[in-house]
Amino acid sequence: MEKKTVLATATVGRPHGVEGFLRIYPLSGEYEHLLKLDEALLELKNKEKVKVTVKDVKMHQDALLMRFNEYADREKAKLLSGSLMYIRRDKCPPLKKGEYYIADLYDAPLVFEGERVGTVVDTSEGAQALLLHVRTEDGRIFLVPNMKPFIEKVDMEKGEIVLAMKELLS
Repeated sequence: MEKKTVLATATVGRPHGVEGFLRIYPLSGEYEHLLKLDEALLELKNKEKVKVTVKDVKMHQDALLMRFNEYADREKAKLLSGSLMYIRRDKCPPLKKGEYYIADLYDAPLVFEGERVGTVVDTSEGAQALLLHVRTEDGRIFLVPNMKPFIEKVDMEKGEIVLAMKELLS
């Protein structure tokens, strides 16, 4: 399993003021790392990707505002509204022991008693836990809650997810 070099970290909102600032909404709720950001990759609504360099970042009340060199006026900045912001992994907040990025779950093998029983192909938010969309060898998709008692552990060192209840895949 190959680690992604860039991670989705925020969404870009509407412009703020006339100087080209945009509201930035961190996906994790953490924003300190974004205050020091110098560049990002934005995926526009039409799926086009554009590289941007950060001209200015500031807090206004409780909103994080960012302005990019390539889109430094309000009219140009408007084109970026609704984008998804990706940043380099080394610019993301450091992980604590036992933590991992959701992006690292994609393509991870799901194993039960040492045997591969499926692969994580997607995720979605569930009521109590992240739901892993697992494709089994026969092509069927199952939703597996990423929590005990269903998942024994997420082992990032081995790059695998250990399933505790194989019945979830039948």
